[in-house]
Amino acid sequence: MSGLEEEELVGHSYTRARKHPLVIGKLPGAGRLPGGPYTITQIVTMVATFGLLIMTRELWARFGLMNFVVLIALPWGMAWVLRYARLDGRDPARALRSLLIYSSAPAGGRLSGRPQRTARPRLAGATCTIHVRTPDPELADEPTPAARPAARAAAAAPSPVAETSRPAPRTHLQALLASLDERPS
Repeated sequence: MSGLEEEELVGHSYTRARKHPLVIGKLPGAGRLPGGPYTITQIVTMVATFGLLIMTRELWARFGLMNFVVLIALPWGMAWVLRYARLDGRDPARALRSLLIYSSAPAGGRLSGRPQRTARPRLAGATCTIHVRTPDPELADEPTPAARPAARAAAAAPSPVAETSRPAPRTHLQALLASLDERPS
């Protein structure tokens, strides 16, 4: 028993290792691109920033040869900033995607890929009909309890005979079952 008490339990979690992002820039010869490897978010940011700078160069390109430095350094700097930017443990592109999916989802959720809609509440009209029948003469052998106030008082007192006697049947099924119990075996 002492061997079991001394045993140390060790748990490992590989969740973080399985969440490595898809990267671009690892070369087959164990090398990598300068400043890389880059995630897909970083590559898209660099291409978009470079394209935006090319389209708007008439507005900012007034530095001569420094224009090329700005054209290279700004997209690379944006990608470098995105490498360390985390929102809820995710890169900003995935967090933005989650936010867009959440905001475009229907309020009631989805069921089998279709928007789930709850029915509007509406007033339910109902009628209830009660049919009053007179008791069958076969079952009305005994008078009603209201007709016998003395019998009601006697039934309230505990007696060994009252415990073994059964009340009179009220329906045809109860009468049938009572007649089966009364048969001698």
